[in-house]
Amino acid sequence: MSVPPDRLQRLIAVAGSKGASDVALEPRDDGSFLVIARIDGVRAAIGTIPPPEAPAALAKLKTLAELPAYISAEVQEGRIDGTPYGIPGELRMAILPTVRGQRLALRLPSVGAVPPPENLGLIPAITTRVRQLFRRPQGLIVVTGPTGSGKTTTLHSFLTDLARERPDRQIITIEDPVERRLPDITQIEIDPKHNLGFAEVLSACLRHDPDVIVVGEVRDPVTAAACVRAALTGHLVATTVHAGRAGEVVPRLLEMGVDPTQLMPALAGVLSQRLSRLIHNACGGAGCSGCTDGFRGRRPVADLLMVDGPARSALLAGHAPPLVADMDIQAAALVNARLTSEREIDRVVGADNG
Repeated sequence: MSVPPDRLQRLIAVAGSKGASDVALEPRDDGSFLVIARIDGVRAAIGTIPPPEAPAALAKLKTLAELPAYISAEVQEGRIDGTPYGIPGELRMAILPTVRGQRLALRLPSVGAVPPPENLGLIPAITTRVRQLFRRPQGLIVVTGPTGSGKTTTLHSFLTDLARERPDRQIITIEDPVERRLPDITQIEIDPKHNLGFAEVLSACLRHDPDVIVVGEVRDPVTAAACVRAALTGHLVATTVHAGRAGEVVPRLLEMGVDPTQLMPALAGVLSQRLSRLIHNACGGAGCSGCTDGFRGRRPVADLLMVDGPARSALLAGHAPPLVADMDIQAAALVNARLTSEREIDRVVGADNG
């Protein structure tokens, strides 16, 4: 049986209109798909595809992504055009076999212009100091935070700002994938199938006379060491690392085998951020058609560590380094101003946030 006209399109389009970052087709025991969207960082069910229609829905998406429909027991990845769903750009698709059937995940592209640093929602002290970091001639800048915490948007914002102010500086980004095209910046997408991982592309980029290099993510010791070496040899390097708070980045890099005698001179600053949902003004958090569970929009809370003499001494001694900005203080301010709730802060930052 074919999918009724527009059912699948409508659900994905609804997710896109609500600003979802991801959509998933979750297989259920009765053969149906539960359609889940991640909106403002939180999963929410937005509809179902009933059992008679589920196989055709999956087959349709596989066909659009040029994936073989007959494969059901393997991981698959592809891309589809978002235009039929009212979403400009490509939707990345990933399929994972589960005990209930194939689970399909769609990553929706970032849309709209990159916001300037002042419009990211960071407190002014952070915006000023991070801008200073991106104007250094060399050094390593690390941005960290969980998936969906706005790391890429923050990096793109400061890079676009830098490219506009300093057209004499050559900026190269290495991304997986390139989610948003940035003016006056050379962007490269990694391709592991052709041996073009982060480390390999970084090595090749160094032969193209870059001033600023952005490595989308440090995933392995080879890439970590390459970033540090590049930062020590006259380049400004920015990257992301999976770590918790700002003070946890150095231990994480040391665990990956980075030489501390190279890391400490190279490291210039660490920004760790999370996104907290904001209470919807129109309904006061009660919930309405214009929000999700009483929330609409998000604002970052962030740690900022500037790696100067005192911070280096603390990090080498294994102590918590002094922070320029503390996300716990910012989170408490949001709660006190009734812009968000304690429960939301517990979800985003943690219940032990002081």
